[in-house]
Amino acid sequence: MLANAPYVFESNVRSSTIRGIVGAGGIGFQLSDRIRALRWDESSFIILMILVTVALIDAGSAVLRRRLAGA
Repeated sequence: MLANAPYVFESNVRSSTIRGIVGAGGIGFQLSDRIRALRWDESSFIILMILVTVALIDAGSAVLRRRLAGA
């Protein structure tokens, strides 16, 4: 169960972005708002931060899985 929790968390982060774009609020809403306003520099930054966050969560979950597996 501990090894699966980071996957679920990463999936929730990505899903919340998509839900926000379609109107649920959060970071996805901010991204959608910037795209509608043609503020491409801010849009790019938000996308970059989402990618970095997901990559960090993925790296952290890999470390956690290795420690739990004892390898």
